[in-house]
Amino acid sequence: MSVNRYDRVPIGARYTEDGYLEDSPVLTRTGVFVYRQPDGSIRRELRRPEDVFAEDSLASYRNKPITKGHNGKATAANVKRHQIGTVTSPGRQDGDNVTGDIVIHDPRVVKQDGWKELSVGYSVDLIEEPGEYNGERYDAIQTNIRVNHLAVVPKGRAGNARLNLDAADAATPTDDDEGDPTMDKVRLDNGIEYDAAPEVGQAYKQARADLDDANTKLEQEKARADAAEQAKEEAESQAEQIKQDAVKQARARLELEAKAKEHKVEVKEDAADRDLKVSVIKAIRGDSVDLTDKEDAYIDAAYDYAVADADKRRDDAANQRKVSTGINQDGVPAKGGSAAEAREKMAARMRGEKVEDDQ
Repeated sequence: MSVNRYDRVPIGARYTEDGYLEDSPVLTRTGVFVYRQPDGSIRRELRRPEDVFAEDSLASYRNKPITKGHNGKATAANVKRHQIGTVTSPGRQDGDNVTGDIVIHDPRVVKQDGWKELSVGYSVDLIEEPGEYNGERYDAIQTNIRVNHLAVVPKGRAGNARLNLDAADAATPTDDDEGDPTMDKVRLDNGIEYDAAPEVGQAYKQARADLDDANTKLEQEKARADAAEQAKEEAESQAEQIKQDAVKQARARLELEAKAKEHKVEVKEDAADRDLKVSVIKAIRGDSVDLTDKEDAYIDAAYDYAVADADKRRDDAANQRKVSTGINQDGVPAKGGSAAEAREKMAARMRGEKVEDDQ
């Protein structure tokens, strides 16, 4: 069975003074290669050193066209439409790899499109004999490797350029010299599907993935903006609450200082509220009160109780003074209610005068 294969490696290139791109990259290697077939299944195929480095196989690299993407088998009839460069040397063995010299006369695919990998298009004969090579399982052996062209393709999965082959490297059985590469199904946003060359399908899928990634980042930015707006509103609300709390604290401090002065407690600007309250409590209840180890809540309650008790005693004393002077709480003389009035009535009786309220 004869099939086409496409293997991919990164370009590490330099530009000449004429603007051409030259390189001597790794083109392929020995070992087990993984291929994804048209039906989505995976095949593992062994490339033995004796096949990869066979003289006829290495010689087949020389003068082969370099194309933009894979466009089926390159021939004299179609190469003009796709060729952008040439492999200028036979393949060379370099350890387990094959290297070769290349020149790309039209490097726009690299500069503008950002395609940075090479994919070898070649035909092989497959020996359907599964086995194991260096601990890796394989399904078949590639032999009689003959290079047809070298394609510049989009960047593949990072870190796996020489080893991982995806839809762009699909196995393509050929029954004649004009075999076409496997086509990918591409689905557009409007639901329409069409067959596309593997490189086109891969580029489209990558573009869709980039778009999805951009949309995800956009949603993340929107979420961050919403969170920032919410944080701003919460900060403004907290600022208003802080302002109100500050006003309450200032008012409470003024009231505390006024109460301290009322009970002859010295007020210092740096005195803590607790210390002022303790001083007021002692001024009301006596200096012998020990509040050293009491909790703040206890001090607050004791202060409120002491102040309320002092206010009550003050009010009671004021009422007694009003009664003794014949003035009620409204400042109006109390009828028959003062000692002076009682004395006046007694003097009137002693003079023989009739006194109101006498029977």
